[in-house]
Amino acid sequence: MGIFDVAFLVSVVTIAAPILLAATGELVSERAGVLNVGLEGVLLAGAFGGYLGMRLTGSILPAFLTGIAAGLLFGAVMAVLAIEAKVDQIVAGIALTMLGYGVTAFLDERFLGSPRTFEPLPRLAVPGLSDLPVVGPALFDQDAFIYAAAVMVVLVGLALGRTTWGINLKAVGESPAAADAAGVGVRGMRWAAVLFSGLCAGAAGAYLSVGDVGVFREGMTGGRGYLAIAAVLFGGWRMTGLGTAVAVFAVADATQLRLQAVGGIPREVWVTAAVLVLLATALARFRRRGTRTRPVARPTAVEAAGLACTAVLAVLAVTAPTLTVPVPLWLGMPYLLALVALGTEGKRRHRAPEALAVPYLRSEV
Repeated sequence: MGIFDVAFLVSVVTIAAPILLAATGELVSERAGVLNVGLEGVLLAGAFGGYLGMRLTGSILPAFLTGIAAGLLFGAVMAVLAIEAKVDQIVAGIALTMLGYGVTAFLDERFLGSPRTFEPLPRLAVPGLSDLPVVGPALFDQDAFIYAAAVMVVLVGLALGRTTWGINLKAVGESPAAADAAGVGVRGMRWAAVLFSGLCAGAAGAYLSVGDVGVFREGMTGGRGYLAIAAVLFGGWRMTGLGTAVAVFAVADATQLRLQAVGGIPREVWVTAAVLVLLATALARFRRRGTRTRPVARPTAVEAAGLACTAVLAVLAVTAPTLTVPVPLWLGMPYLLALVALGTEGKRRHRAPEALAVPYLRSEV
């Protein structure tokens, strides 16, 4: 299997879990009409809060609670700016990210001094299921946070689609004036959604510092907050699309980590990339045909580019050239993939809530 072995799948799940949890919280916030661009700063606050709690207590549960508290605090700051002060949410989010970088770096250097490392969360094997080939170690031999994150995501998905709360949340994000007229508290719903986003991001950040890595480093979230936001956009504000986007980003991140270790690019990477691009091109054409009554003869520019890229990747898979890519380029691969995904999907998938990032003034009713 080359680099795509069981350890690779375990790495994918470990990378995906905190991004998926943070993206789920961001989805709830955006469904309510609040775009929290400062999610990266909230993740950093959660990572530092978890690390601080671990240093003070030496116990993992208080560490996660302090990380969640830090995420809630930053979420409350975002709610005050976006809901109460009604400032531009993009500007407020950028400021929140800068605040997260600055405050965590200052507190870590000024008060904590030399770093201390901790043991990551132990793995908990599910009896019977963990013995399954391939998927057993990847899905059923993980730590408690990954299991809890999976349960949380499922519960949020059910709540969004099958409860009155989910309907009211969508109404607040689509037409807050109509929701207000129907008796739904717009302000309260938005506050709850933003705080829930802070809770999820705080827990995800705490997992990064004390549950996975075991130490806090300046800027250690590495842009995962931006990937979570991109996953919500790429997923079309739907839980299934969000999960797919997070899986794609996690596979790309795990792949770049493996490629850094091996140096060059093995043949199986070219083969896998060619198959994935071909499948994506075929899926795009199938969807386009499904929206028309007549057969589609000519490929679009995106489909033509996909076919050309598939041909190039197939040639590389056959020749298997020896290529060495600098580490900074490997590190940027998940974010480059996010940009490509967002750029090629088109407006068709960008079904954003109508009132997203729009302040609500009740006096206008």
